[in-house]
This record gives sequence, structure tokens and C-alpha cells, in this order.
Amino acid sequence: MTVVIKTDTHDSCPKAAGVLKDGGIIIYPTETLYAVGAVATPSGPVNRVYEIKDRAYGKPVPVLVRDVSMMERYVYLNVDALSLIDEFMPGALTLVLTDRGKLHDGISAGTGKVAVRISAHPFVQGLFNHLDEPITSTSANTSGGENLFDSNQLMDWFEDKVDLIVDTGTISESKGSTVLDMTLKPPIFLREGDISPHRIKELIKW
Repeated sequence: MTVVIKTDTHDSCPKAAGVLKDGGIIIYPTETLYAVGAVATPSGPVNRVYEIKDRAYGKPVPVLVRDVSMMERYVYLNVDALSLIDEFMPGALTLVLTDRGKLHDGISAGTGKVAVRISAHPFVQGLFNHLDEPITSTSANTSGGENLFDSNQLMDWFEDKVDLIVDTGTISESKGSTVLDMTLKPPIFLREGDISPHRIKELIKW
């Protein structure tokens, strides 16, 4: 049975962190979309995330980290990446960087790359006060399906599929985070999201 809690509940962050640490799956809000969350390290239930979303296993899963220090544990950072992190994170920018090989195999899905960002959402920042591992941040929908912004739709779809839904109501529509692959030269935008590529190109020249 899926438990539902509100983000403004005083213990929402420690309760969600507890579910994740126990190997559970949560739905939680970010500043762009609701996401499916699981601990992203080798012991985490990332395969279950693929099953819940009906996601092709060869398709990598993005992750969230608390800060740059946590990010650097799992991916290799370069000067340009650090400049973009300093300017746009926490926020709606996802960087694809070279994997250090310390995450669940399903995160990179054999690509040797990890899509990672730091979220600005207050719930996520509070969650990482109780959690010291990255979590998955793939959108809470069927793979390839429309994004779901209404919590009632999420409950209809994910009830009995996940362990916990963190309900913040209906969130503003979003294109998601902008995704930039920095393992390539020049870097390539994989998705244009809420941050325009033009703003990024103004900072990093290629």
C-alpha cells in the first residue's frame, strides 16, 4: 500500500529519507517535475524504477545530489562543468558527465556517463539533510509519456507501485531541466528545458 504525505508535514523529509534508506521507492517534487526516487548506489532498487516506468533498460536514469562535494564522488568534474554548476545550480540544469563507476549499473546503462544535477526545491534540499547518497530523478510518468503535474493523477497512476508519494499539490508546468552532455567536444544539448541554451552558451564558449 502506498503512503501519501504532504510536503509541509514537519517530518516529510526524514520520513521520505527513511523509506529510501530502507530500499523503497518514492514520488517526490522538484522545481521542474515530480520524480521517481530511489537510492542510486549499487545496493539501491534502480531496476524497480525501470519496471515502474516501463523504461527501456538501455536508457540511463538521471540522479540528484546534495552538492558539488557529493557530485564529485560519483562523476568527474572539469573547469567548464564547475562554472556551469556555480551559475545554474541548484536549479534546472542537468549535466552529463563521466561516471566514476560508483553508482548502480542502471544509472549509466553502459554509457559510462551520468546525468546529474542539484535541485533547488526546498523538499529535495531538506531530504538531503537526512540522506548521504544520490537518488534517481527520472520524471514521474510512463517512459515517453506526458509529464504529470497534478498530484491526483500521480496517485491514480502510482498507487501500489511505489512506497511513498510526497504530495505538494499541482506544480507549475515545466519542460524539465535542460540537459547538456559535457563528455563530448563540443558539448551537445540533449534537451532544451527551463534554462535556455543561449544563457549557457553565453557562459561557456564552444
